[in-house]
Amino acid sequence: MINDSYRSSHTAMTNAMSLRDDAMCAFISSVSRLPASAPTWCSGWSAHDLTAHVTAAAEERADLIDDHLAGKPSRATRSWQVREPPFRAMPDAVLRERLQEHAVRFERNVSALREDDTILYTGWAMTAQRLRMHSHSEAVLHRWDLVGDDAVGIQLLSDPAMVTHALAVFDALPALAESQRWHVSNLVPRPVILRSGGRPDVVVSPGEGLLTTPNADGVVIELRPHELPLVLWGRCPSRLRDPRANAETMEDVLQRLCRQGGASGH
Repeated sequence: MINDSYRSSHTAMTNAMSLRDDAMCAFISSVSRLPASAPTWCSGWSAHDLTAHVTAAAEERADLIDDHLAGKPSRATRSWQVREPPFRAMPDAVLRERLQEHAVRFERNVSALREDDTILYTGWAMTAQRLRMHSHSEAVLHRWDLVGDDAVGIQLLSDPAMVTHALAVFDALPALAESQRWHVSNLVPRPVILRSGGRPDVVVSPGEGLLTTPNADGVVIELRPHELPLVLWGRCPSRLRDPRANAETMEDVLQRLCRQGGASGH
C-alpha cells in the first residue's frame, strides 16, 4: 500500500518534471537542497521566506489568469503583505509542494491565453509572453539569492533578455521600489555607465533614473554579463564587494566605485 508521504512526494516530483521554464526548475532544484533556515542574499529572509515569496507570486499570477479565462472582471494584484503570510506559516515540506503546484498552474494557465490577451499584474497589462518572462526573471534572481554565483546561475543571468526585461519593468512600474532606487538624486555623485560585454550601455544619471543613451560621459563600471541584471535589481555581485567591509548595499558599491573612478570587468 502506498502511504500518503510517498504519494505526496511522487506528485511533487511529477509536477516539477512537467515544468518548461528552466529557471523555475533550477530554483526548485536549488531550494530542495537547502534547509528552511538557510540564509539568503535577501536581507533577513531565510530560504523558507524566499520560497514563500516565489510561491505566492506564482499563485497570484495563476489566479489572475484563471479569473480572466473565466470571464471575471480584472482585480488589483494582492500585495505581498497579504498573499505571503499563509505560505510562510506552512511547514517547509508543504510549502515546497505548493511551490511546484502553483508553478505548474501558472504555466498551464498562461499557455491558455491568446496572443493578444493581457493580464493586469502589479498595475501592468502583461501579455502571455511578458508574464512568462516576468516569472522567469524572478526565478533567476531569487535562485541567485539562494546560492549566489554558480555555472547555472551565470548562464541564466547572462541572457540579454534579463536586462531588457528589467528596464521594461522599471519603465512600466515607476512606483516600484527597485525602480525608484535609480531616481534618487544622491544615489551617485555623477553619471555612471554600466557596461557589459559589448552590449548597449546602461547609464545611471543622478535624479533621472536609468538611460540607454549611447556614447554618454561618466564613470565606467565594466560588468560581466551576468552581473548587470543583478546590479539593476539591487543585488551586489560578489566580485564587486569590498572584502574589508562588513556589508555593502548596491548603493554603497556604486558610490565607492565612483570615488575610485570605475571598475574593470576582469
